Amino acid sequence: MDTEGKQVAETRRIVLVSSLGKKFIGNVDVPNGTLRTTDLLNSGSIFWKDPGEKCFDNAILMHNVVLQIDDSPVRVRFDKLQVRLSEVILFYDDLESMTDDKEKMRAATMIQKTREQAQVVNIITTEVASSFFNLTGTFYGLFKKKANDKFIPLTDVKLTEIYNKGGKWFQKEIVLPHRFIGVSTNHIEALRLG
Repeated sequence: MDTEGKQVAETRRIVLVSSLGKKFIGNVDVPNGTLRTTDLLNSGSIFWKDPGEKCFDNAILMHNVVLQIDDSPVRVRFDKLQVRLSEVILFYDDLESMTDDKEKMRAATMIQKTREQAQVVNIITTEVASSFFNLTGTFYGLFKKKANDKFIPLTDVKLTEIYNKGGKWFQKEIVLPHRFIGVSTNHIEALRLG
């Protein structure tokens, strides 16, 4: 907060995965530090410090961005980059306090209101460039209600990439910093609850 008690915009480091092996790692502006990344990305109008920079309505502006291609040494740096949210399959951030713990606290309140319990969900994403994600995680609250959002928050996530290389299928487990992700509802091809 500033000296007048107003919320001051901050930045947060996040990772946006737009296709298998392709990650945008950088900072995004948030209106205040208490806002969860999931809420920021699910917002009807994404926060921009300077709306005059916006080219796409469905994009988020990232600063100090590194485009990383899988495990290769390829790294492309940008001072600023607009990423369309419709292209993002999943995201995660580096803030442990804003991910699992906050989601579990929010969920505890929702569980009391709705009488819903935590659910294990298995999601298969759409195939992009001969690869897709198979992920399992815990969801808190009413899945049907959250399915209308752009991104669904999951905790205790196990994330596996399945990809075709040279006509053969392989899989590798993706290690997450805090076992939390937001997965795009636009990229869910199939799911199993329970």
